[in-house]
Amino acid sequence: MTSVYRQFSLASARSLNMASNKFIVPPPRIVDREIVKPLLCGPGPCDYHPSVEKVLSKPVLSPICDEFFNVLDDIRAGLQYVFQTRSKLVLAMSGSGHSGMEAVISNLVGPGETLLIASRGIWDQRAFIIANRYGIKTEVVSVPLDVTFSPEQLEPKLKKLRPTALFITHGDSSTGTVQNLQGLGDLCHKYGTLLLVDTVVSLAGVPFFMDEWGIDGVYTSTQKVFSGPAGISPVAFSARAEAKIKSRKHDPPFYFDMKLLAPQWNCYGSTRTYHHTLSPPLFWALRCCLQEIAKETLPVSWARHAATTARFHKRLREYSFEFLIPKPEDRLATVTTVKLPKGYDYQEFVKYMRAKHNILIFAGLGPTVGKALRIGIMGVNSTTQVADSVAEAMADTLRALKKSSL
Repeated sequence: MTSVYRQFSLASARSLNMASNKFIVPPPRIVDREIVKPLLCGPGPCDYHPSVEKVLSKPVLSPICDEFFNVLDDIRAGLQYVFQTRSKLVLAMSGSGHSGMEAVISNLVGPGETLLIASRGIWDQRAFIIANRYGIKTEVVSVPLDVTFSPEQLEPKLKKLRPTALFITHGDSSTGTVQNLQGLGDLCHKYGTLLLVDTVVSLAGVPFFMDEWGIDGVYTSTQKVFSGPAGISPVAFSARAEAKIKSRKHDPPFYFDMKLLAPQWNCYGSTRTYHHTLSPPLFWALRCCLQEIAKETLPVSWARHAATTARFHKRLREYSFEFLIPKPEDRLATVTTVKLPKGYDYQEFVKYMRAKHNILIFAGLGPTVGKALRIGIMGVNSTTQVADSVAEAMADTLRALKKSSL
C-alpha cells in the first residue's frame, strides 16, 4: 500500500506541476480591509436589529428538510401580518427589491397586454424598463416629482385603456413622497384592472392594508424598515391575481414563476417541493425581522415612525432647511427629501456628513438628482436620538460648507 501510495503521490505531483504551467491568473492577495461603520441614514439600507445580526450565524439548513419548511411557514405567517392580507399566495423572492418588482409584473402582465404606470419617481421608471423587456405594452401617466396622484388623474387613463394592471409606488425613496392608496383598488377593479404596488421603503413604517385597499400584487424588501439585510423580497398576491396567474397565457421566467414557487413555500398547505436553494442566513434574518415587527406591533411601529419623523422635521425647520415636498400629507415618514440653499453641492454635503459625523445620507436619485438630499430615519434607527443627531450634523455641515469655496 505504501508503494502504491507513493506512486500515486508522485503521479499527482507531476500532474499538478504540468497543470500549474497553464495558469494565466495567479492567486489574488485578498487582505482584510478596515471599515468604520457609519450610521446608516440614507434611503436604505438601514442598520440591522441586534437580534438580526445574531441570527445571521444560525445553522445552514437543507432546502428539503422539516426545519427549513417550518421557517418558511413562520415567514409566511409574519408576511400575512405585515401586508395585512389573508391571501395564501404570500412568500419571499430570492433577490433584492427589483426581484419582487419583476416577479409581480411578469406573473400578472403578459406580452401584448397593457401596464399603466403611475410615474413620479425612479422606481416607476424601473417598472417601465422591466415591462418593456417582456414585450408588455406600457402607458405612462405622470405628475411632478413633488406631488402624488389623485383618483381624478388616474381614472381617465383607466377608463380609456382598460389596462391589465396599474403599477404605482406607495412610498417613493427617490422623491420622499407617500401615495394615498385608499379607494384606488376599487377604482382599478371598476375597469377590470389589477393594482400592483411597490412598498419597499414604506411597509411597516406607514399604514398599509392590502386586502382592505384592494391591492392585487405587492412587494417589499428587508433592508429598509425591516432593519434586515438586502437580498430577500416578500411578495403577496390577491385572489384576483391568483386567478390571473392560473389562467395566464404566458410563462414568466422560471426563477420568478409563482406556479413553481408557491409549492416550495407550501402556500396552499399540501406541498413540500424544491424549486431553488434559498439563502439560509437571509431567511433566518427575514424571520427575525418579522418577529421584531410582531412584538412591537404595526400600530406602534407606525406611530413611532410618525413621531420620530415629526421631530426630525421640526428640528430641520429650526435650522432653516427647506423640504422638497411642499404638502406635509405627501411626505413619507421613512425618507425625507431636503433642498439645499443655492450654491451648495449635494454630493459635497453628503461627503462632509460622512467624513465629519460618520453619518451616511444620500443625494438625489433619478428625478431628484441635483435637487435634494435623501435622509432615511427608519426601522431600528427611527428614534429621537438619531433624529436629533442627524439634524444637528446637517446644521453643522451647512455652516461648515458655507465657509468653504461653495
